[in-house]
Amino acid sequence: MTKCVFCGKDEADFKGVYLIKNDGSINYYCSSKCRKGHLGLKRDRRKVRWTEAFHVSREKRRAKEKEAAEKAGKERAEKAKKLS
Repeated sequence: MTKCVFCGKDEADFKGVYLIKNDGSINYYCSSKCRKGHLGLKRDRRKVRWTEAFHVSREKRRAKEKEAAEKAGKERAEKAKKLS
């Protein structure tokens, strides 16, 4: 099983396209959609909704927002406790 460079999808070795560069690096693309999005259109995989990188970055951001909300809630509770 190989992992697509752009979307992160695991696919069988005999499917998709391998791009071997002159520097020796090997890029695997599961579909022409991924290949065109990465090479032709120069899209950022963290900003494309159907990629794995988008969901990973989104979960990290949600976790940070949740921590900030919990921290703010605790601070408000402490302030209210001091005032009363």
